[in-house]
Amino acid sequence: MNEKEILRRTSRSFYLTIRLLPKVVREDIALAYLLARATDTIADTYVVPVAERMSWLQAARHAVPSGKCWAVSWCLEQYVPAERELLRNLPRLSSRLLARAEPVRALLGQVMDHILAGQIFDLERFGPGALPLTEEELTRYTYLVAGSVGEFWDDLCRLRLPNYTTAPPDLMRVRACRYGQALQLVNILRDRQMDDALGRVYVPAGQVAQTEARAREGLVEGASYCGALRSGRLRYATLLPFLLGGRTLSLVSAQQDFMITPAKVPRAELRRWMQRALPVWWSPAAVGRLVRQVSE
Repeated sequence: MNEKEILRRTSRSFYLTIRLLPKVVREDIALAYLLARATDTIADTYVVPVAERMSWLQAARHAVPSGKCWAVSWCLEQYVPAERELLRNLPRLSSRLLARAEPVRALLGQVMDHILAGQIFDLERFGPGALPLTEEELTRYTYLVAGSVGEFWDDLCRLRLPNYTTAPPDLMRVRACRYGQALQLVNILRDRQMDDALGRVYVPAGQVAQTEARAREGLVEGASYCGALRSGRLRYATLLPFLLGGRTLSLVSAQQDFMITPAKVPRAELRRWMQRALPVWWSPAAVGRLVRQVSE
């Protein structure tokens, strides 16, 4: 199984975004996704003791600055074939990171450091009998595992695509960060019932409406980010997570509290929204119209 196939099988929706990106940023973003997906798989390998998982994640945080490759021996613990292949390929993926020229390697190393810190925090925080996350902890966690990814995305675009935006660079970076955090909040709200059953309460029941409002605000920030991009291809690809996130929130809001299975946007509906979004490729003004359609 090659990396493209692993990427397709381990990402239900983000693969669509990656394959549509301009070639100049596609490979680096795909590499970052695969590395993050691999470490997330390790963090969630429940048959391995928590202490051992944390030890590996801590070692991985030191691997990039020290120039070491990452390797893990837990491939056989993975029941999903694509995840087994992903972990088997981890040494090659980490070698590819280390072979990147500066400053791309620095950007990749920085975002992976944030993601690993978030994964370690998650394992440390949710021991037996753990209390729900505070609002401050939730903000920190979503920044580490997703807001930092938005910053990486924007930094890479600025590096690889000069004059990529019509908006001030500082504003774009803030919007990208909030977009990433909003998408993580969508994931948290989608999986809330299942996580609660496992004793991992990211959002208490009394704060669901408030968190959903925060997620929607962040998604609108993400749409504003997309609307300021000059490249139609980049604009279209970057807007797809907004569409999926907005529709997922609507499904979550309509779902009964007793339903543990996470709500998912059907593939046929996703394809319809992708078709509706095509005008965005040619016109930044189409972003606003699409945002209104999703909101309605």
